[in-house]
Amino acid sequence: MSADYTKQVSNYWNSKVVTFAFKKFDGYHSEIIEEWKKMALIYSPSGNEVLRAEYLVKKFKEYGIDNAHIDNSGNAVALIDKGEGPTVTILGTMDDLATVADLVKIYDKPIIEKDGKLIGPGTHISAILSNMLVLAKLFTLPEIQFNGKIYLVGVVQEETGLIGVKGFLRDHPGEVDYLIDIMGGIGRMSYGGIGIHWFKVHFKGPKAHTLRGPGPNITKGVAKAIPRVFSLPIPENSYLNISMLGAGKVFNHRGDDGWFSVDLRSLENSVIEEMKAKIMKIADEVAVEEELEAWIEPVVVTPAGQIPGARNSPLTRVAEEIVKIMGYEPTLSNRGSCNMNVGVAQGVLSISTGGDRGGARDSVESYANIEPVMLGAKWVFLISYILTNGSKE
Repeated sequence: MSADYTKQVSNYWNSKVVTFAFKKFDGYHSEIIEEWKKMALIYSPSGNEVLRAEYLVKKFKEYGIDNAHIDNSGNAVALIDKGEGPTVTILGTMDDLATVADLVKIYDKPIIEKDGKLIGPGTHISAILSNMLVLAKLFTLPEIQFNGKIYLVGVVQEETGLIGVKGFLRDHPGEVDYLIDIMGGIGRMSYGGIGIHWFKVHFKGPKAHTLRGPGPNITKGVAKAIPRVFSLPIPENSYLNISMLGAGKVFNHRGDDGWFSVDLRSLENSVIEEMKAKIMKIADEVAVEEELEAWIEPVVVTPAGQIPGARNSPLTRVAEEIVKIMGYEPTLSNRGSCNMNVGVAQGVLSISTGGDRGGARDSVESYANIEPVMLGAKWVFLISYILTNGSKE
């Protein structure tokens, strides 16, 4: 592939085939908006995305991808194979946050289209899935000829452990050359992954009724440990958050298990391990002071990753130049925090793409911005088409 990415992208941008593809794209606009609205209102909490997966597979098959199926991880997978060449895997998250899924479940109104936005719960993630559908329509056109394979994968459990992408890459070892994780929108991209460790710090102690008087109390252990954890100095390019607490079930008993969550992130895996060790030391000290036991329950472990040369790889540079030719200023980061992290950790050149998808995500006023999301689909199409040496004529 040419190292003059500016010229290469310009040649494709002005080519007969890409002009044809974008004209077809514009003709699909109304259809895709309607599908976007439908998918927004499909109940799809993380870990139970089957309804959205079934819908995606149905649409993929309607667009002529007969091999579309739900894989062993619950992902909706479609393969478009047009010959020998690179394999590009395009990911679209299917799962909603639990708060969003709950709103979708009880929402009894249509999604509103107003002022360039789709308004209503579920519109954020379905924005990504709308991109998957229009890409399926484009890449299956007989006029769109490329050399390689395009996988379109609606992935499960992005919010709860990146389970879907892990399962897909496990089932396709060594097959993926480039991975693109659609986040919805245009202009922002990440090419490296920040490490993410979620875990719970537990305290265990004896049950007792209030009338038993003072004694070891797991709630006191939780309350005592949290401010000490928050007082830890946070290294550069690292983040720490405690957002969930749990202890006891009734007013008049001391429970036997209490816990708090930790969201620990860093560009360096060694820093995460050092921070985790310091948190465990605090938990052990509090346990001794309060006559309790302490232990850590791991929930999600996503390693940090930086692939040497990723910043100037064909994937990143082509994506960057396309943003420029589309009239936007690209913003690049090496600290992605999404499905692409799994690809990076496995040595697969990966990027996430997004920008200005919308806002108010976990409310009934949630909205997604139509134009940036649709332009994002064009961006991903052209990235993939160039990387698979698509025809210009």
